[in-house]
Amino acid sequence: MATIALLFSGLGLFFIGVRGLSANLVPLVGRRTRAAFARALRGNVSAAISGTLAGMITQSSTAVSWIVVSFVRGGVLTDGPALLAPSWSNVGTSLLPLIVAVDTSTGAGIVIGIVGFITYFRLVRGDRMRNALEAALGAGLLLFGMHLVSIAVAPMREALLGHPLWELAVENPFLLAAIGAGFSLAAQSSSVAAALAVAAVAGGLLEFGTALPLIAGANAAAVINNAVLIPGETRPGRVVFALQVVQKAVGSLLLVGLAVFAALRPEAMAALLPADGEVGAILALIFLAAQIVGSLGSAVLEAPTRQVLARLLPMNAVETLSQPAFLLREALGDTEAALDLATREVARLSARLPQMIEHVREEGDLAAPSATVLRAAGMSLTEAIRAYLAALLDAPLARDQVAVALLLDDAANNAGALHEALADYAHEAAVARAVPTAQRLNEALHLLLGAVADHAESLGAEEPELVLALLGHRDRLMEDLRQKLSAEGELAAEQQNALFRMTVLFERIVWLSRRLVNGLTQVRRAHSAS
Repeated sequence: MATIALLFSGLGLFFIGVRGLSANLVPLVGRRTRAAFARALRGNVSAAISGTLAGMITQSSTAVSWIVVSFVRGGVLTDGPALLAPSWSNVGTSLLPLIVAVDTSTGAGIVIGIVGFITYFRLVRGDRMRNALEAALGAGLLLFGMHLVSIAVAPMREALLGHPLWELAVENPFLLAAIGAGFSLAAQSSSVAAALAVAAVAGGLLEFGTALPLIAGANAAAVINNAVLIPGETRPGRVVFALQVVQKAVGSLLLVGLAVFAALRPEAMAALLPADGEVGAILALIFLAAQIVGSLGSAVLEAPTRQVLARLLPMNAVETLSQPAFLLREALGDTEAALDLATREVARLSARLPQMIEHVREEGDLAAPSATVLRAAGMSLTEAIRAYLAALLDAPLARDQVAVALLLDDAANNAGALHEALADYAHEAAVARAVPTAQRLNEALHLLLGAVADHAESLGAEEPELVLALLGHRDRLMEDLRQKLSAEGELAAEQQNALFRMTVLFERIVWLSRRLVNGLTQVRRAHSAS
């Protein structure tokens, strides 16, 4: 029982360490580091090197994937070589089994002791230093956990050797592959499963030949982990995770081939292994080689993978409307040009506002996209604009340029909030569509949104005072309307509630529209002044 408790405590410390290392290293990567990372993803070789380093730092290919996808959505990166970086990040994460193969228990103990003293006496202040300290603690716990596992392996080996169930398991490569796949799916990391296999081989619990199916199954399970993320993503995300499916599939083929060779020719495999017994390190190197070969395979098969994705999962209406038209990555080096392009993208987003309620008007254009589609596309485009502006703000800017960028960020945020409010309004208006009061509200709102859209299309130049006058406060009017509705008994309860919510949303939409018009007007004046 003591051996089992030691094994579980070691695994627990290992998992806590992996999670703590990843969770605290990612926040240490600041905006400037992310900007440098984005600049390094311009070519195939630089993407491979940067992706490997990012995988080493974050110990999570998924984290690297989200970073790259957000860069592409924001126009900071093009839809090109950068999408291969997450595939190469698997090479960086695969260094974990190699570290486990080396006895670092002494160093891990020292790190844990130092972190303990610093934490107890509160010698660290600031979030970044605290994250660095907790990342170091995670690394120490990870390595010390593997040390405890290696200690528990020896007595477990003596207890298991000769047991019929254990003999059945180690003689069945399919069962070993299923065990490895289960570990990989549970931990959401093939590197974690491979590290456990390396520790088992180093402790003598598994032989080299029996560990190969285990890590092959763990690597193959990562195909499933990435494949399930593809359907719910936009085009850049689908490409990123599909390339990782290819990367893991190619690497798994190599591992399966080695496992078959070891099963059919055990003497030949034994002759290739070193005589000093460092087979754990050899297993870790083979896992690393599988990631490298898989990444090369995904680079070679990038074009066919994109073609298959385009055929099986074509872009839908939301993705099409989410694509920026003016956010050019090349313009980030020219601040004035980038600000002008961002202004045009905000104006383009704002010009869609009248379409949000077309489907609930009596004579609305039913060919227009639905409010649900426009809402999803508007929120995605808002994120892209704000990411583009954040990348621009990472560069040294003049004070007036910083002011314009911040005004544009606020305008984009208001446009996104308007898309949300209008989608909610359209939902309520559909319920009360048969009520004449609802149609009058719809037509009045459509008129106001048309004025806002015209103002946006003029880039803030078209008579802002007139538009703001049209958007005057309507609190008293809406309150009177709500009181009138309360006195009416002819409406169904559902329609009455919908009308109440429409009036509340009407007020919010007018308020957000005023903020948007004011923001675009200030952007126009700031541009003119500079």
